[in-house]
Amino acid sequence: MAEINLQIESLGAGGDGVAIGPEGMPVFVPLALPGESVAVAITEGRGKLLRIVEPSSDRIKPVCTHFAQCGGCALQHLRAPVYESWKREQLALTLAARGLETKVQPLVAGTIGMRRRAVLSATRTKKSVMIGYFKRGSHELVDIHQCPVLSPDIVEALPALRKLVRPLLSRKNVARVSVLSTQGGLDVVIDDVEPATEASMRIKLVELSMGLALARLTVAGDMIIEKDRPFISFDGLKAISPPGGFLQASQVIQDKMIAHILKLVSAVKRPKGRALDLYSGMGTFSLPLARNFKVLAVEYDKPALQALQHAIGLSEGLKPVEILERDLAIMPLSALELRGYDVVLFDPPRSGARSQVAELAKSDIPHLIAISCSPASFARDARILIDGGYELKSLTPFDQFLYSTHVELVGEFVKK
Repeated sequence: MAEINLQIESLGAGGDGVAIGPEGMPVFVPLALPGESVAVAITEGRGKLLRIVEPSSDRIKPVCTHFAQCGGCALQHLRAPVYESWKREQLALTLAARGLETKVQPLVAGTIGMRRRAVLSATRTKKSVMIGYFKRGSHELVDIHQCPVLSPDIVEALPALRKLVRPLLSRKNVARVSVLSTQGGLDVVIDDVEPATEASMRIKLVELSMGLALARLTVAGDMIIEKDRPFISFDGLKAISPPGGFLQASQVIQDKMIAHILKLVSAVKRPKGRALDLYSGMGTFSLPLARNFKVLAVEYDKPALQALQHAIGLSEGLKPVEILERDLAIMPLSALELRGYDVVLFDPPRSGARSQVAELAKSDIPHLIAISCSPASFARDARILIDGGYELKSLTPFDQFLYSTHVELVGEFVKK
């Protein structure tokens, strides 16, 4: 592979530096920054960074020793103000591609150590267990021993997690290890392994769990241990997450999002006093909303709905919360069913809410709030709403996935 020097012109959507190659085509160079002169070897439009000839003034020392290899983070080497501006710019560009122009509010910044949820991979070698994330663009696992992004209690548990997962691993399988930091301790879910059906294996797992500040252990869908209730909270309201249940990845950002949404709805006129929470999950937003609204929470995931029902029973001082089990991708609420609500929240999966948004666009609901982890699907859905007579009044990005290229966002729509 021939070595050539390139000048990095910009950052691409994936966080790679972008240069113009010898043939006039873009070359993507991981770990390179705009303004840098770099020596690379090019293969199929991608440049392997060999060395930095002239570094950018925006380059900083990464906070993690695994950064150059681990695929978990993309932008630890970029100065914070530039990194935050880049995330806002990427969001604005995604909207512009759909013909949407709106002011993107400043990024609500995250902090190191704030990720309460990690999904790790684990595999067994001849002598040990590796646990961590895959290398960039590779199926090769990086065995991590630190991770500044994760909650410290998860990082401290890594040695004990290696011991815990070892008897469940063969030399061939790669286990999925989900860890959630809760008020009762760590909630650990191990998947892609054989069920722990033998009594001897269950006893061994109990013994190995003694080295963990563990709340609950679930293996291949079977709960093995529950030492304590894995409580979580939504604006101070308690709930218990089902094993592997969906939660906002950061408690810090979740709380900031809730506070922002409650501020938005505080200005909503409430002649009916009713709110609708679509794709409600286990009640991240339904429960805080119920302090001031009667709420209908709509969700398809049964464990999430059971968790929400239990959380309602734990909470005091809330207005009534009704639950509707429904797959909105197959059977969205119609414009007729949407009548009678002052505000609707929707927090769909990454693919967005195309079918449901088409019905929302036909409705007369005065106020909509969209939560999304995908600017692309949000922009598509926003285009449908705007074409249906809504105005995108505000858009606020939240840096829930620190040092990654991802961004969470909250958009506010009002009927014209």
